[in-house]
Amino acid sequence: MDHDYSLFVENLKGRRYDEALREQVLSEAFHQSGYSDCLRYALESMVEIDPSYAYKVYANSRKIHEMISTSLKKKGYDVDYRYQGALKTYTNILLYGDVEIMVIKKNISDKPHTDMQTLAMDLLDVLSKDSTFKSVDYSDKTRIRITAQKPTCEIDILPSMWINSAEYLKTRNEIYRGIAEFDFANKKVKKYLPFLNIARINSRDQHTNGNLKAMSRLLKSLRADHDERINLRDSEINSMLYSIPESELSVAPNKVLTLLPVVAKLLNKISTDTAFFSNLVSPSEKDRVFGGRPEKQKEVGKLHSVFSSLISDLEADLASNKKSLASEIEYL
Repeated sequence: MDHDYSLFVENLKGRRYDEALREQVLSEAFHQSGYSDCLRYALESMVEIDPSYAYKVYANSRKIHEMISTSLKKKGYDVDYRYQGALKTYTNILLYGDVEIMVIKKNISDKPHTDMQTLAMDLLDVLSKDSTFKSVDYSDKTRIRITAQKPTCEIDILPSMWINSAEYLKTRNEIYRGIAEFDFANKKVKKYLPFLNIARINSRDQHTNGNLKAMSRLLKSLRADHDERINLRDSEINSMLYSIPESELSVAPNKVLTLLPVVAKLLNKISTDTAFFSNLVSPSEKDRVFGGRPEKQKEVGKLHSVFSSLISDLEADLASNKKSLASEIEYL
């Protein structure tokens, strides 16, 4: 096997650690199935984390939101707050996480880049003064990542501005409202419709027996456990998977391993076909997933490589028990 899956399993357990109970929160099948570490890792990584843990993260986020709001009002800001991130689609792989607070400046001057830089610096100043955070990191110059406590969780703060699409102006339905986020490290601006993306991911998952999100959790787990950094955001992984037709994702829970070659085929195409990579659109169909970021194709290649290794290891493991990826595998 290419990887030591006992280490991968330990990483998975670490992500599922309940600080209050002082134990890992794992499915019964993880303990009772008798499967190998390789198979347990793959199947358990796909399992949705109990949504009750999200409430604790949102409680933390709400306190941070209110603290930011109080401070920004004193500085004269007029801003809106919205949420996005893995918890909005329940594709999170951490027991406590991940969520992003969008701090959306409403009154923008004719120099939006300057407005956003000022907002980012003011947010960084506010957050850095809070001694309850374990860390405050603005190294990527797009969003500020804080590590909060009780429970320990990572929360992103995204300085941004509204982009009102034609559909939003016509309907006033916020699902069609867009935002712009600024990447000051690379001097780029990304405009997208977060609420429509979230809604379509959730809808597609409901129509595919939960398989879209199961594959998303597995890919994110591999991204986290790979020994080389894979620079792909959660939204990019979800968008790639969304491009798979519903009919190809709609399999029974005990046949979920049959989806692995389907996903591998997609990742291979994205990582080798530059035209396909460049033209891949988000679920909203209003923006390109990797628009203006050609370096991301290499990152998809890394994810494809580690995912293909997992498939090979699973096939060898299953073959030793006279089974294959097409076999019925119960995991309840």
